[in-house]
Amino acid sequence: MRFLSSLLASILGTLIAIGLVFLFLFLFLMGLATAVEQPPAIRSGSVLVIRLSGPIPEVVSPDPLSRLLLEEPPYGLHDLTHALKKAAADRRIEAVWLRLQNPQLSWASLEEVRTALVDFRASGKLLIASCEDFGMDEATYFLASAADSVFAGPESFFEFNGFYLTAEFYKRLLDKLEVEAQVVRAGAFKSAGEPFVREHLSEENRLQLQALLDAYNRRFLETVAEARGLSVEDVNRLATEQLLLSAEEAVQAGLLDGLRDAGQIERMLKTHLGYGPDEKLRRVSLRQYARVPDREAGLPTGNEGEIAVVYAVGTIVPGKSQQEPVPVPFLGGRMLGSETLIAALEEARQSERVKAVVLRINSPGGSAAASEAMWQAIRRTAEEKPVIVSMGDVAASGGYWISTAADTIVADPLTITGSIGVIGMLLNAGGLFENKIGITYDLLRTSPYADMFSGLVPPEPYEVERLQQTIMATYRTFLQKVSQARGLPVDSVDAIGGGRVWIGETAHRIGLVDVLGGLDRAIAIAAEKAGLAPGTYRIRVLPRPRMFAERLAEQLEARAVQTWRNLTASPATRMLEAYRPALDRLRLLHGTPLARMWPEVSVR
Repeated sequence: MRFLSSLLASILGTLIAIGLVFLFLFLFLMGLATAVEQPPAIRSGSVLVIRLSGPIPEVVSPDPLSRLLLEEPPYGLHDLTHALKKAAADRRIEAVWLRLQNPQLSWASLEEVRTALVDFRASGKLLIASCEDFGMDEATYFLASAADSVFAGPESFFEFNGFYLTAEFYKRLLDKLEVEAQVVRAGAFKSAGEPFVREHLSEENRLQLQALLDAYNRRFLETVAEARGLSVEDVNRLATEQLLLSAEEAVQAGLLDGLRDAGQIERMLKTHLGYGPDEKLRRVSLRQYARVPDREAGLPTGNEGEIAVVYAVGTIVPGKSQQEPVPVPFLGGRMLGSETLIAALEEARQSERVKAVVLRINSPGGSAAASEAMWQAIRRTAEEKPVIVSMGDVAASGGYWISTAADTIVADPLTITGSIGVIGMLLNAGGLFENKIGITYDLLRTSPYADMFSGLVPPEPYEVERLQQTIMATYRTFLQKVSQARGLPVDSVDAIGGGRVWIGETAHRIGLVDVLGGLDRAIAIAAEKAGLAPGTYRIRVLPRPRMFAERLAEQLEARAVQTWRNLTASPATRMLEAYRPALDRLRLLHGTPLARMWPEVSVR
C-alpha cells in the first residue's frame, strides 16, 4: 500500500513538475514574443526596407506567439499597403527600398500593392526597387516598375516573355480512382465541372480564359509602358520578338536602370539621403514598421467609431470555416464556412461601436445554399449599417452571389468576378470503395430513386434530368438577385452571366461593379456613408484571427485522434482514412447546386 502511495505521489509530482516547466516555457516565450513585437524607435533619415518573398495572406493573427512559433507571415496584404501609407506621411522615413525575392501574389493583389507604391512615390520620397540575385519575372517587374529606379543583380535572370495560363483536369485521376462524375450546368460558360469530365478546355471556356489572359497582358503592357516612358507597341515587341532573359538585356531595353548588388544600392541610398561617409544606413523593416502607431507616423487617428472589415476568404461551404488549407487536388485551399461568416456579421451588426462594414471577399464561390445563408446575413446587416464589398483576387460565382446583398461593390481592375452560373454533380464512387479500398455495399430501396444521392451507383437519366431542373431553378434565383441588386433586366443579366468570368474593369463597364479600387477605397466609402471623417475611426478585423493557444490545442487534439486511429485501426480502415480528405470534399460536390467558378486560374 505504501508502495502504491509512493508511486502515485511520484507520478503526481512528475506531472506537476512537467506542467510547471511548460508554464514557465510558455511565459518565457510570451515575454520574448512581446519584446520582439514592441514598436521600434524610428530615427530621422530612415529607410523602410520591404522584403517581399513568398505568399502574403489577406490577414494574419496579431498574436506574437503565432508569428514566433508557427512561422506565420508577420504581416498581411492590408498591413503592407497601410505601412506604405504611413511611410508617406512619416517625416522620419525618407525612402523605401523594395527588395523583391520572388513574391507570390495573384494579379489583383499585385495591383493593390502597386497602387500603394505609386501613392507613396507621389509623396515625393524616393522609391527604389531591386531583385539582386533573385531575378525577376513579369509579376515581380509589375511591382518594381512603380519605383523611381529599378535595379537587378549582375548576371541575374530576367523573364520578359509574355503570359501563359494553366488549367488542371482531373478526369484521368478520377478514372484511376474509379470515380465517375456526371455534371449538369446552367450557363454555356459555366466551366467549374469541366475538370471532372474533360481532359481539355471547352471552346467556351477557352474563349473566356483567353480574354482574361489578354486583359492581364494588356494591363501589364500599358502599366510598364507608362512607367518606363515607352510605347505599348515597343514593350509588346520586347515580349513577343526579343525574348529578354537576362538583366543586362533588360538594361539595354530600358526596363532596368542598372545592375547593382545590395551593397551598391545601400551606398547609393546613403549618398542620396546625405549620410556621412562613416554613417550606417538607418533601416527599418516592414515587420517592425507595421507596429508603429498611426499617430506616431503622422496619420490622424480617432475613436469616434469602428469600421468592421469582415474577411470572406476561401471556398464557400456550410458550417464553420477551416483556415488550414486542405491538401487535396481540385478541392483544397481554405474553406469559408457559412456559420463563421454569419457569426462575424452578427457581431458587427450588433456592436454599437461598429458604424459600417466592409466585406472583403476573396472566394471562388461554392455551395449555393451556404451562399444564400450568407446573403441573408449580409442583407440583415445592410438594413442597419452601410455594407461595402471589397473584392480581392477573386469574387466569383458564390463570391459574387453574396456581393449582391451589399450597398456598394468595389473591385480591383484585375479582380476575377462574375461567373454567374450554377453546376450540379452526381458522383459514383462505387468502384473506389469496392476495387481500391475493398468495401462492398448492398442497397435496399423503398422507391426507384431512393439511392440517387448515395454515390454508390451510376445515376439514371431521369435523376440527371431532375438535377438539371434544380440547377436551372437555382440559376434563376441567382439571376433575380443580380437583377434586383444591379438594376438590370433579368435577360441582360443572363446575357452577361451564363457562367462567364470577367475581369474587374470589364465588370465595372457592364454594370456588375460600382467602383474600381482596393480595400482602402472600400473603407473610405464605408466611412463616408457612415458619416465618419478620415482619421476619426478604427478598424476591427472579423472573424477574430485565432491565437496561438487555440491553434495549438486544435493541432494537439487532431494529432491525438490521428495517433489513436493509427494504433487501433485495421489496415482497411487506415486505407479508408487515407482517402477521407478527398471523400469529404467530394461529398461537398455531390448532388447539390454549386455556385463555384473554375477551381483555380493560374496566370504566369
